[in-house]
Amino acid sequence: MSHRMGTMVAALALAIWPALARAEHAKITLDVSTDREKVTAHVDQTPPDWGKNPRPVLKARAGETIRVQSVFTNVYPHKTLENVVVHLYIARQEKVGQHELPDLSGDVVSETAFEIDLKPGAKAGQRSTLRIDKPGVYLVRIESRNTGSDHEHFAAIDLVVSPKDGEK
Repeated sequence: MSHRMGTMVAALALAIWPALARAEHAKITLDVSTDREKVTAHVDQTPPDWGKNPRPVLKARAGETIRVQSVFTNVYPHKTLENVVVHLYIARQEKVGQHELPDLSGDVVSETAFEIDLKPGAKAGQRSTLRIDKPGVYLVRIESRNTGSDHEHFAAIDLVVSPKDGEK
């Protein structure tokens, strides 16, 4: 192989290596809906904590029924994800698109977590229905923890709850 060809192969390997080293392990879908609208967020990844993609926004009214459905899928073709924690929460935040994650010791509307082993292609999901009576901006987020990777995956939606009609 010529020196020039060897240099090109080495450059290509260096360009591809980060993608190979950062293999994806999860696919996540998060659906949040009211009777009037449905918003879906797909997998994003950390770092940074707020991810790389802008979050979709859903508008709801205080006291309105809100449905949350999430599905976490192991996309490794030959590896079981062991002792993975799937964490879902809805917490108050200051503004839409906020980069800092909310303090989970503060105004948390809902929080669930479970630990699971997921074989290749296996899925885990959950559905819930709730009402938020206090107007404000909330983050709905499902995330992976303890995957043994250099990054974690999540899906998130900003939920803006306005006062009921006729209230301030």
